[in-house]
Amino acid sequence: MEDNWGKIQEHSLTGEREQMNGSLHSNYIAEIRGGLDSLNTRVGVVETKLGQLDGVKEDHEARILILEENLAHQTCLTGEMWDKIQDLENRSRRNNIRVLGILEGIEGNGVSGPALLLTVLRDCLPLESADAIEVERTLGPRPPPDQRPRPIIAHDRERILRLAREAGELCWRGRRVMIFPDMSRELAAQRKLFTPARHRCMALGLHYALQYPATLQVTIEGKQRRFDDPEAAIQELNRLPDPRREEEGPQ
Repeated sequence: MEDNWGKIQEHSLTGEREQMNGSLHSNYIAEIRGGLDSLNTRVGVVETKLGQLDGVKEDHEARILILEENLAHQTCLTGEMWDKIQDLENRSRRNNIRVLGILEGIEGNGVSGPALLLTVLRDCLPLESADAIEVERTLGPRPPPDQRPRPIIAHDRERILRLAREAGELCWRGRRVMIFPDMSRELAAQRKLFTPARHRCMALGLHYALQYPATLQVTIEGKQRRFDDPEAAIQELNRLPDPRREEEGPQ
């Protein structure tokens, strides 16, 4: 009797335990399913947003590409306009010269700038009729006494430059006077890059000319070569044999 009752109790406990396990299992499954449903919903929202972001990204990339193309076009156009402005400015100065070395204020006491420069040019150069030359100081504030005086601009460039080359070093009242072609700062800096090549031409005894705006023309073995790039010019000139070394011979 007791054995039967024990079996009944054991069977009852086992059933209750299985029922509890089944209930817990169902609850866990329900919770997992709920979590998965929530996760699927959130993943769907993220995928939707990613799709929208991809669309925005493509739109931004297309806009950036258009901006880059416009910037390249504007940069090219600006460069062309700048070259034209430089060309116009320097062409307007092609008949002008700059005279350096004349002290500031020396044209005072009733002596005008044009009259002073005419006096300087007559004293330094064999001018026949300099009265037609137009003269002016360059614009800008007057420098202090210890600074270089402003250049004086004179017109009638070719004749004055030719006479200055023929005369050599020029002096006026104990000061050296230098005469240069008038040009913009940008063009002067561009032409200055050819200085090493010009020095090399002089060392090699080659006939050369720095032509407008910035082209070095060199006569090599009876043929004229033109260089627009200073680096290319000096590289080509450095390949030529130095006649001074050939005269010295091997040591």
